[in-house]
Amino acid sequence: MDFVEFVTITRPILGGKGGVHIYVKTLFDAILTENGKEILDGYSKESYKAYAGGKTSIRDISKAMVQYIDPVEFSSFIFNTEESTQIALCEQFTEFLPNINVNNVGDEIAELFANIIRTAAQTKRKKPASKKDTGTDSIKLPDEQPSDESPYSFEDNKLLQDFTADYDEIMFTLIGENYDVSLVDMSLPNKVQALYKTKWNAKADAFSDPILKSYVFGLLGELNQLSRSLLLGSGEPFSINSTRTKIRNLYVKLHPDSFAKAFPYDAFIDDWDNGEF
Repeated sequence: MDFVEFVTITRPILGGKGGVHIYVKTLFDAILTENGKEILDGYSKESYKAYAGGKTSIRDISKAMVQYIDPVEFSSFIFNTEESTQIALCEQFTEFLPNINVNNVGDEIAELFANIIRTAAQTKRKKPASKKDTGTDSIKLPDEQPSDESPYSFEDNKLLQDFTADYDEIMFTLIGENYDVSLVDMSLPNKVQALYKTKWNAKADAFSDPILKSYVFGLLGELNQLSRSLLLGSGEPFSINSTRTKIRNLYVKLHPDSFAKAFPYDAFIDDWDNGEF
């Protein structure tokens, strides 16, 4: 079972009257120790919605949470519900947890949820297929070499998690072999404009590390130039191939947890830094 299925099954029983973003945040909050709960404040309403629908993987937020997971907390959360709620959960989870009953419903579901988060935290990002494999024009990423250490402050890391939750799908679409479809129907340029105008035009300045801030503004600049060129037909010089390469490079730089030990990049990718800033 993955997180989307877990939400789909439990929300009709536990969801209450709030929106799906509130429900997802409540689920995460219920399984974390007190020291881990502040992690959740670094993610937006849109991010929680995207987790529920599977639009965005919970991989990154799971990596941030995993050391603070306490199944006992979630078990108590379940056992504090009405008996009718616990019976309904037993009925829905029998297929996945054959030994579940009203006496262990909290423990069984708590351990299942904890394992979903642990598994997601260990999952590698799916990379765009290479040109060699597909015969199409995709851009290669270096092999991931994860690190538990980050060069940034706790506040910058929380902000970076929110930023990449919003922009990872956009970057991966442009790096991948089918990027042209999202450009033709204008769905991606419109999303870029909306994200920038409603959120990151102001929020990006909150990064304190000057190098990290330069990466963030570099990506926003490339994406805004792309969207302006497509939506407004601006006369600015523009090369989609150069832009895609820069976005690939910035993707790696904006994920220090996954590529921290991948320097120098040109040892992995021949065209690394071609057309770089």
